[in-house]
Amino acid sequence: MHRTLRLQLIAIVVATVATVLAASQWLDTRLSESALEHDLEERAVLYLRTVESLWGRTGAEALRRELRTLVDGDRELTAVDVLRQRAGRFELALTTRPAGESTPLELDAAQQAALLAEGVLRTATATEGRDGAEIWRIAGPLVRDGALAGAVQVEFSLLEVARLERRLRSIGGIFRVSSIVLISFLLALFLERRVGHPVAALVGGMRRAEAGELGARVSVPGGGEFAFLAGSFNRMLARLEDLTAGLESRVRQATRELADANRELKEANEKLWSAQLEVGRSERLAALGQMAATIAHELGTPLNSVLGYTQLLLREDLPAEHANKLAVIESQVQRMIETIRSVLGRTRDREIGRGPVALAPLVTEALALVATRLAGRALVLRSEVPPDLPPVPGDVAALRQVLINLLANAIDATEPPGTIVVGAGVLSPNGRGPHLEITVRDSGHGMSEDEIRRVFEPFYTTKAPGRGTGLGLAIVDHVVRAHGGQVVVESSPGRGTTMHVRLPLEA
Repeated sequence: MHRTLRLQLIAIVVATVATVLAASQWLDTRLSESALEHDLEERAVLYLRTVESLWGRTGAEALRRELRTLVDGDRELTAVDVLRQRAGRFELALTTRPAGESTPLELDAAQQAALLAEGVLRTATATEGRDGAEIWRIAGPLVRDGALAGAVQVEFSLLEVARLERRLRSIGGIFRVSSIVLISFLLALFLERRVGHPVAALVGGMRRAEAGELGARVSVPGGGEFAFLAGSFNRMLARLEDLTAGLESRVRQATRELADANRELKEANEKLWSAQLEVGRSERLAALGQMAATIAHELGTPLNSVLGYTQLLLREDLPAEHANKLAVIESQVQRMIETIRSVLGRTRDREIGRGPVALAPLVTEALALVATRLAGRALVLRSEVPPDLPPVPGDVAALRQVLINLLANAIDATEPPGTIVVGAGVLSPNGRGPHLEITVRDSGHGMSEDEIRRVFEPFYTTKAPGRGTGLGLAIVDHVVRAHGGQVVVESSPGRGTTMHVRLPLEA
């Protein structure tokens, strides 16, 4: 910036000096030309008077020699013509010009009267001469008995004058260029010392202050306006430094107070959240307790009977095919009985187990259990669970129930053809410890925002009547929270649903 200012000042001064010098040279040239012109006119008048005084008193040859002497003695005088008037015309009587060269003089009545009255008349100017230079022709009268008897014409070449003018212009141009170069150099040196350095110091201080270095100070030697600006700038920075220090102190205090208030608010929110969880859990447990009692009463005895008869049949000597089918029936009946006991246990806040659970085999088992529901339906059930995931601490039966419920809901929500994918991975949500995330993603009809808000409510379902009780996701939410994790729903109408189950890897 200061470099540009210096260049602008130099350009202004140089332009002013160049203009003054050019005007001065032009004026000097014009005055010189005017002086030379005046000198030529005086010499012309002198020559005219000389010839007039000699005319009629000397012979023709003596007059010719006198005229030749005048021409040889003056470099600008190139010719003298003596003309005699006859019958209103001027005829050449005597000349110093080379043979064959003539310059007739034609004057009308008005010009003849002016010639007699003024005694001098310029008859030609700006005419190209023999040497290519401009010439002047000036005539004077020859009077006899008060009448115009003839005229004397002298011719001047302006060649030397032109050469002199060119030399003057060349010298003036060289002087002007030298003056501009010298003035520019001296002015640049002066501006660099008295303007460039102070402005650079001020700009550097401003940039440091802009970067946050309020302790920066600017030193400008000497006096003047720049020293005053530097002092004002330093005082301003000192004031800003004091104000900033006070402001930072108040900001730190306000930040501490805000942190304390945020901590208190966070604690209050945690207490409120815990209270809401307790209320919700109590409501869910109450509903599950009622349902569990009914299920235990209505299904317990028949299931035990079916299990007993199945075990009796397995003791008999049966074909291997029938024995395998009975084994499947026995395992499914035992699972139903275990499910009923698990529900009863949840309603009684039974402590869950905390053993290491390998996720990949658990997913494989859950997929095998729900695979029978895909018979005759164009649904693809796929696992993308890496086999090298770390085990998660938890209850294997409870986590199996979580997977089965999520897969069952995904199957019910997906119309053929469709795809259901189970995935898993390790992540650290919001800077907390490592978590294992299980995702169950389907390509079904999805859910609206209002349905997502109510999805974990007991007995709330989006399924058709007779296809669900609305307890599956309530049980999933209860089991996951009991493991210290959370369930996140990601869904939109027509774009499927993804259930994220996040379980801590550290008990």
